[in-house]
Amino acid sequence: MDGRELGLRGGELTPLDPRRSYKPLDVGNGVVSGTLAPNGRWLSLGTAHPVHGRVVLTTMAPFAGDRFAPDDVRAYRAALADPARPSFGIRLLDQEPLSTWMTEDSFPSGIVEARQGRLEWTAAAPSGRTGAVQVVRIVARRPIGGPGWSGVMRLGRAEYTQLTPGGRLPAAPTENRFSMRTYGGGRETVSLIEDPRLDACAALVQFPASPDLPIGGEATIVLAVALGRAADPTIEEARRLARDGEALLGRDTAERRRFWSGLDLVGEAARPARRAVSYAIDCAASRVSDATAMLADHEILPLVWTRDAYYVCRALLAVGARDRRLLAVVTEFIRWTFEVAERVDGWWPRASLASGKAKDPAFQLDQQLFPLLLAADAGRLAEAGVDARYAAICRERIDALLEKRTPFGLIATDETPADDPLAQPYHFSSHVLLWRVLQAFAHREADAVRDATLLHFTDAARFAYAVSGPRAAGARHYHDANDFPTVFAPGWGFCSAKDPRWRATIDFAWSEANEGYFSGPVGGLGSVHTPHPWPLGDLQEIVVARVLGDPERERRARDRLDLVQTWDGMLPEAYDEGTGALASRHWFAWPASRRKRFSSPRRSAASLPGAVVSW
Repeated sequence: MDGRELGLRGGELTPLDPRRSYKPLDVGNGVVSGTLAPNGRWLSLGTAHPVHGRVVLTTMAPFAGDRFAPDDVRAYRAALADPARPSFGIRLLDQEPLSTWMTEDSFPSGIVEARQGRLEWTAAAPSGRTGAVQVVRIVARRPIGGPGWSGVMRLGRAEYTQLTPGGRLPAAPTENRFSMRTYGGGRETVSLIEDPRLDACAALVQFPASPDLPIGGEATIVLAVALGRAADPTIEEARRLARDGEALLGRDTAERRRFWSGLDLVGEAARPARRAVSYAIDCAASRVSDATAMLADHEILPLVWTRDAYYVCRALLAVGARDRRLLAVVTEFIRWTFEVAERVDGWWPRASLASGKAKDPAFQLDQQLFPLLLAADAGRLAEAGVDARYAAICRERIDALLEKRTPFGLIATDETPADDPLAQPYHFSSHVLLWRVLQAFAHREADAVRDATLLHFTDAARFAYAVSGPRAAGARHYHDANDFPTVFAPGWGFCSAKDPRWRATIDFAWSEANEGYFSGPVGGLGSVHTPHPWPLGDLQEIVVARVLGDPERERRARDRLDLVQTWDGMLPEAYDEGTGALASRHWFAWPASRRKRFSSPRRSAASLPGAVVSW
């Protein structure tokens, strides 16, 4: 019953609890990434595209609502994770699963008991390849005449369903053309979707094509899906993946097991960290030529926010700053940021396509700072210093930002870190972050920025969220789950943990006086952007509890994270304050679940899952 009977041996299996919040299962390799239903039928597979940012083979119809109507956007997002969402794949898997698990916390797997027999499946995107495979082992109870595949899908540009769309994309006309090609005298059939207007194609191959099984017969079949831009190489990739799928799955399972061992991420307590790292390097990471974009997620918002990407990369550095693979992902994202990403009037936009093209051109102060801090952190933690290629541009960006200061020493921002418009243009946590970056680069203006921040944001004996002018003019008091620099301030050395202004800010933040706090049996800090408690708020509270030396408060925050994590160990954007049920956005790369404090002789407990719980 645990998946070992049919031959999947040697992998560590994490069974998924159907009593937890449901989300589809994820698979990827940093080149392609997609989702499957619990029974192993496919929902999507996507990859980066130089024009469209991301193209996806999907069972979802195009978004037909109003992109500026939040209810329409939320409805489409929810449909992506609806258990009734249409699927494609091996026909016999179209049943309720007997059990589902993650092999090595990376590869979705399961068992389906069909009328005709028992099927065990595992899916993976083999390392470095432009497609994915699914290995299905079958034991027939009744004669099976060719267990082929079925389903309807389309190839299109990702939908980019944003709640706050900051820029319209030009239309992406599509003209899907379906065809079949046969090889080996008809023994091998390739299903091909070509779209010359989209400049993309997908190929599906089942190998062997149609094995007939008698009662008691056993067979292993592989379904391969490849994505590309030209038909012939995409077909050849799918054919090679189908022929070699079983061997590739065995290779990658063994490699992932060695990877966890090398990082000392073994055993039950490390499972949440393994799952978070897997999602980051397999699905959030998206290879673009010789660089890597880091997506907010691969299914709902396959866009790059430097803020989200910083925390994902910082978590990878916390897990293994000197691990060759993790460091490569981070340095390739740094390369993407400085060499690939378009800057509008010299500034990184709010959000970018994976191709690097600016999607939303709004100026957010913190979005300019996170790439600089990541370059400094990567150099420090890997003990290599800031990459010489980027040190000069980091200092150039710092100087350009400082030139935007007002006479009273603050820098205006267009939007909050939640992508919401800001009536008061000077934002507190972004200035704490600015000071942190100046400190990291030993900049002479660090003290001046700190002094100006302390002076102009102090109001009502605490720090205002935002102000409209000097000496707290027009102060707004609010605290948001996105504003980590505020809770990091004592750990970074911006202010003392005993500073009464900081303490009063924290007391306000976790109170009903704060518009971003949502009370209830599992209430907590969230955001007016999505008005519910957020796991990011619970992670902030873990930081606060450690600063204040309050282990009981930390335990309560951890218990909420345990309650609200989805069945595969990931965390949503928001959850219901009454029940803990998932309330918004099934996919979100930034937060990562930790059910237990992880410790090892090689790493302190405070270092996982990453920057969100350590300094």
